[in-house]
Amino acid sequence: MKKVITIPFKTFWALSLGFLALPVVIFFMGYLRYYVGIPLALLFILAFVLSVRDCTKDQEKNLLSKDDTAIRIPLGYLIGFAVTAVVLSLVSGVGEFIFTLNDHPYRRAIMNDLVNYKWPVIYDYSTQTNPDVIKEIGRTSGTYAFMYYFTYWLPAALVGKLLGSVAANVALMLWNAVGIFLTFVGVSKIIGRASFTVPFVYICFAGLDALPNMVHTFVAWESWNGMEVWAPVLAYMSNFAELTSVFHQCVPCWLIMTMIMMSYNTRSLGLCGGVLFAYSPWGVIGLFPLAVVRAFSKPMRAGGIGKAVMNLISVINICSCAPLLLVYTPFYLGNHSSTSIKGFFWEFINNPVLSVIVFILFIAIEVLPVAVILWKTEKKNALFIASLIELTLIPLYKVTEANDFCMRSSMAARFVLCILLAGYLKDLYDADKIIVAKKLKRKKKDVVKLAFTMLTVILMMYPSFVMAYYVLGSEFTGAPHNAEDIGSYGNIYNAEHTWNVTHNYISNDYQEAFFFKYLAKK
Repeated sequence: MKKVITIPFKTFWALSLGFLALPVVIFFMGYLRYYVGIPLALLFILAFVLSVRDCTKDQEKNLLSKDDTAIRIPLGYLIGFAVTAVVLSLVSGVGEFIFTLNDHPYRRAIMNDLVNYKWPVIYDYSTQTNPDVIKEIGRTSGTYAFMYYFTYWLPAALVGKLLGSVAANVALMLWNAVGIFLTFVGVSKIIGRASFTVPFVYICFAGLDALPNMVHTFVAWESWNGMEVWAPVLAYMSNFAELTSVFHQCVPCWLIMTMIMMSYNTRSLGLCGGVLFAYSPWGVIGLFPLAVVRAFSKPMRAGGIGKAVMNLISVINICSCAPLLLVYTPFYLGNHSSTSIKGFFWEFINNPVLSVIVFILFIAIEVLPVAVILWKTEKKNALFIASLIELTLIPLYKVTEANDFCMRSSMAARFVLCILLAGYLKDLYDADKIIVAKKLKRKKKDVVKLAFTMLTVILMMYPSFVMAYYVLGSEFTGAPHNAEDIGSYGNIYNAEHTWNVTHNYISNDYQEAFFFKYLAKK
């Protein structure tokens, strides 16, 4: 712990941005026609190089001191962060080396198909062998395309094409761990020093879902659909639940939010924020307002609004956002079946009084407790206020049957609260700021606040603890893994997944889509 490692900010920025940019470059080169993919990849690489060169300059383009920007972390913490990142990636099921929850049959099928099929991945209905699947699909001829936000898998899939499926899964698990580790390091910089609260809050951050679950054990209600899906229509997921289900969206989103919060200028804001479009179209919806708030926050507009705007219209932002919008917008628009279910949340409840009650309870359980804890220290923080406003507004609208809009658009705002809570708990436990003797002298309201904070943190751990217990318990007792329940979207093993596959992961009329007509390889 005494040996401190100094990481130059430019090194951290290059590693983090490289982690985010490499899969996008692979997509450009592997999925697009060479006369489209090569120029766009070169533009993106140019933006990356310019961003790394510029990352230690302020809004006025003044070079900042290396001592002021460097990240200093004790070696013990760095080792702890690395080990925690690998274990967390493994336990959350990435690579499917352990008993998994939620959507992992779909994740395994994505990896299988990216490794085994030529890019772009095109399927033929004649390869389906399960009669129940064929009956539900209703056809045995024709082709269809794999269309989903799978960019995160591409580096590992490339390894798989060279070295096989096992190597691909190992690479994916380690790649995911790298993203988690980089976020640990970045958050440590934001909150002032390395602390155990960084990985703790990263893993355990959640709402107080323990409370409705306790009530449900005594008073059941029909709309209850799981530990974190207790409210009709609405759901905010815990960090651990996100990691076990949509790691390909949350890990890059949280790293990007970290980079935005620790950046010294906004000339790379479009690159940092825009790259999330490649990983999570839902996540970028929630990230955009926060990026705007950050762009016009007090430190970033020291030279005036005009200067702040000109910094946003930088070569870096243009060379990165233009390729991303040009390629990923038509790619996602090629599959619109998953967004056919949408509307204001009360339209799905059909009871005005119940809708109001559900909304109030949802905000009280998922947002209010952390807001209360952080209010005194963060009420002048524009990102904090923007995050609370966003988390209050997002539940008003529903998109997709599972309401991906609510669950995924909230990732960035919830992670802002996660970072701020990690900093608050770090300060709370700093030996020079709170000791037993000082606790005894605290005012009554401070003791109440401390008790409320501790109770909130304990209850917050409930979803992560239960899921981790279930995963590890199932693994130790030899419960069968479900990762191969689908196998491939070109030959679905289990018919119960057919509807979800055909409505969320494939496109039947892809030949008419702009992306496949003009951009994708033939």
